[in-house]
Amino acid sequence: MLDVAIIGAGLCGLQLATLLQPSGRRCAVFEARPRVGGRILTLSDGAIDLGPTWFWPRNQPRMTQLVATLGLACFAQHDDGRALFLDASTEVPRTVPAADLHGGAQRLDGGMARLTAALAERLPAGTVRLKHRLQALVQKRDHIEMHLQCGADTTALRARQVVLALPPRLVDETIRFTPELPAPLSAALRETLTWMASAAKAAMQYPVAFWREAGHSGNAFIGHPQAVLCEVFDACNPLNGRAALAGFFDLDPAQRQGLSIHLPRLVRGQFAQLFGPAAADGIVYHYDWAEDPLTCSALDRAEAVTLHPLYGDARLAEPQWGGRLLFGGSESAGRSGGYLEGALEAAARIAAVLAPQAPPTTGAGGARHVEADPPQATTGH
Repeated sequence: MLDVAIIGAGLCGLQLATLLQPSGRRCAVFEARPRVGGRILTLSDGAIDLGPTWFWPRNQPRMTQLVATLGLACFAQHDDGRALFLDASTEVPRTVPAADLHGGAQRLDGGMARLTAALAERLPAGTVRLKHRLQALVQKRDHIEMHLQCGADTTALRARQVVLALPPRLVDETIRFTPELPAPLSAALRETLTWMASAAKAAMQYPVAFWREAGHSGNAFIGHPQAVLCEVFDACNPLNGRAALAGFFDLDPAQRQGLSIHLPRLVRGQFAQLFGPAAADGIVYHYDWAEDPLTCSALDRAEAVTLHPLYGDARLAEPQWGGRLLFGGSESAGRSGGYLEGALEAAARIAAVLAPQAPPTTGAGGARHVEADPPQATTGH
């Protein structure tokens, strides 16, 4: 029997498993995907982040410390105080002031997936078990029985305690509980939006950063009704010389689904409209999180989110089933909910409950509260 079963090998789940190692408790992390990282998704051998891209040392101490502890190289997001603005599809974009646009954001060399890969590599062999999707939890006298699907097979495993390091809405939508969870908790799970779940990102990779040579920062905002992307940023890596532009789709999930086969062409056209014909000649990458059933719930898909939600619902920090069932994930955090920092805060909060000798957390439980989060131009992360 496991001492602790962690469901979800995103940043919260992997960091929690790391924090529990000194306690000697037998721990395993179960992940439905064939990879670790959850909403962290890096493509093109580390060149393109289509999930979280940035962290902010100014007010994200956990992320800053973890990056340093793991020895990961990072660099500042390219900003030169200017951005292009296009408010009509027939006009030429104009340059506007954009001081401190990304608020001192930093990026990781090799992409944000380096973070979760480094955590997973440091765990004992066999700790992370991929392609295991949790279907049901059953409360027993001294443990919890887990029903997990792995391929065509379903297996039952036992753990003294279970941590659900998943988006709350997916927990409510996809997992059966016996007995049922208390009504107030189920309501909290449904009410907690999954940050960026209905969003989509696109990027284009190039041999050189021609837009910089032309005097542009790579930052841009598009505000006309025909916009494909709403915000664009320079995604170059100065440490390895790779050149790229990236941005957030302005189209909603239904529009993206209807135009799915045309999206690469539309992305090329949008970049070319901003930075000239050379911007159409690159490799297109895009990912629609609304089409990812392991990220986006039905409620998330139906709900447009443009402002960062208020996270920190105290109901999500309360252990259930006599302390054997706990809820994690970034959206459960009392601070920086939805961000990578929030995932680390949630991991520290739960570790302090499961293994009191683990590093203590701040702001755990209690009433909803908020800290100053990174400045964001739109819905990006």
